[in-house]
Amino acid sequence: MEKMEKKQKIFIISICVIVAIIIVALIGYVITTNQEANTNKNRLANMYEKMMQNETYRITFQLDDNNKYTVSRKGNLANIDTYHNGSHTTDIIKDGNTYLLMYSTKKYYMYQNNETELAELSNTLNEIIQSQEPEKGQEKIDGDNYRYEEYKGVSDFLMNTDENVSEEEINTRFYFDGDDLKYIKTIMGDTSELISVNVSYDVTDDIFEIPSDFQGE
Repeated sequence: MEKMEKKQKIFIISICVIVAIIIVALIGYVITTNQEANTNKNRLANMYEKMMQNETYRITFQLDDNNKYTVSRKGNLANIDTYHNGSHTTDIIKDGNTYLLMYSTKKYYMYQNNETELAELSNTLNEIIQSQEPEKGQEKIDGDNYRYEEYKGVSDFLMNTDENVSEEEINTRFYFDGDDLKYIKTIMGDTSELISVNVSYDVTDDIFEIPSDFQGE
């Protein structure tokens, strides 16, 4: 009788061990599959998803000191701060309205029931991602190697609009260091424009306030 009970215990323990091994193996498989899925996914799509998790992001696009813009968003609030050939303006979107700040005159203008710029950047990225599968490669910029994703017929991030090139001739490359977007290159035939990019997901509330020294018009 005792031998029978021992055999039953050994059998039960063996079954438990086998079940535990199978569970661990399944968990490992799921984790590996998810990691591979994330790795194979386009980096621009990953960045877009992170931006949209809580609709909070701050992204600066810079050609040079006189030409750059920063898009900051926090839910239904947005701030688009722009330097174009040295001229400084800011669009603040809140309460369903847009406020245009002119730094040269310290005046602002309100456009009621207008928030078209609130999701302009995220909508642009989504349209690019949905339009096609990118061509992928690697390229060195200033001695550092970056992975890129190239989308054809995309010109949304071109800052020097003096170039007279048809849309079909324009391609855009997004350069990543790991998962971080660092550069965007717009390729126009034999010429190109390279801008630096800085992305963060920390936005303070004060940038959505109109400075006290500005007067409304």
